[in-house]
Amino acid sequence: MGELRGIVRRYYAYKVTNAYGFYLPVSILYLTEVKGFGMEVIGLTGAAFLFAEVAAEIPTGYVGDRLGRRASLAAGNALSAVALGLWAVADSPLAYVALNAVWAVGWAFRSGTGKAWLYEILDAHGEADEFARVSGRANTALMLASAATAVAGGALVTVDWSLPFLANALLSALGIPILLTLPTVESERAARDDAGVEDETFTVGDALAALRLQVRRPEIRWFVAFAALLYALFELSRTFEQPAMAAAGVSAPALGVLYAGFKLVSAGAAASAGWVEDRLGVRGAFALLVPLLGATYATIAFAPVLVVPVVFLTRGVRSLFRPLRNQYLNDRVENVGRATVLSGATMVLSLVAGATKVVGGYAAAALGPIRFLAAAGVASAAAAGLVWVAVSPVRPRKGPESAGGDSDPEASVATD
Repeated sequence: MGELRGIVRRYYAYKVTNAYGFYLPVSILYLTEVKGFGMEVIGLTGAAFLFAEVAAEIPTGYVGDRLGRRASLAAGNALSAVALGLWAVADSPLAYVALNAVWAVGWAFRSGTGKAWLYEILDAHGEADEFARVSGRANTALMLASAATAVAGGALVTVDWSLPFLANALLSALGIPILLTLPTVESERAARDDAGVEDETFTVGDALAALRLQVRRPEIRWFVAFAALLYALFELSRTFEQPAMAAAGVSAPALGVLYAGFKLVSAGAAASAGWVEDRLGVRGAFALLVPLLGATYATIAFAPVLVVPVVFLTRGVRSLFRPLRNQYLNDRVENVGRATVLSGATMVLSLVAGATKVVGGYAAAALGPIRFLAAAGVASAAAAGLVWVAVSPVRPRKGPESAGGDSDPEASVATD
């Protein structure tokens, strides 16, 4: 247990290097205010990130399963550092589309792989049930680091607009030496099991078979569809919240302080993920969050100044949503191919969110960012509620005997 605590502490340190606090408070305003791009370009560059992430998720998930989690995570940090460093010197919409694509590949290297690494390290020590709690606390560390760097980013932009991006590039690069201190999944399995069983070979065919298997399972298929609607709302909010807050009278330096507040709220929400799961379960939590989001986003249309507290709420909900979503999926997939399956789920979320960003850019240009966010929130919550009622996307975990099929009696009810 003492050894696991040390590993978890170093994992928290690594997560801190994934913070984008320097970048976040000024990234969209940099494109609109400094570069002079319109809402359509903002939507397109945001969509480019997500579409590139879709293209990269399966290959990077496969690399994580085949060649090692730790090397994949290091590649993700390296690519993020390059993209952020070049952000300060790019000059055209096409250049930012390309940079977002590079950054997306780096992000994909860490998404499913990072979740799979943590779950399997915990599982190797007999603590798989702690995934939501440890993941939530890791996100707390991430949010606290983002809060501190967000305040710094708001101050740095008053000196030079390029400084926040360069500082964030350096922070991402620092994650690589920290990763070298973390164990590989294979070494932890060997330490636990002295049987000397060789690692299974995981091929591209195995990866595709794992994905096909999960698509056939209603408890996975409909959950991912439901989660995609909420994820699309979170991504739309994150893309257009800076123009919306600027329209409500928030200045660029003040955004640094506000984003620090956002991160502190998110940190508290992430830290409570285990508590929420214990008391409400994934189903109970999502049943409350959907109507809450719809009602609060509707208020923006009547009182635009409420966009600030609504963004606070969205950040907290997003931080709860992520570990609960990952716990649900991790509990329902096998160790072999886990990173591929989680990456496949992320791929679907990104594809849906990317499409909404392209359309959202034009809608935000026509409606204005404030009215657009209000409409997007109500529409997303309504669609998620419809899926909830129609197909019951959040379902109990099956026993081992039915983990690969649809033999669970509840699985045959209202699934198609």
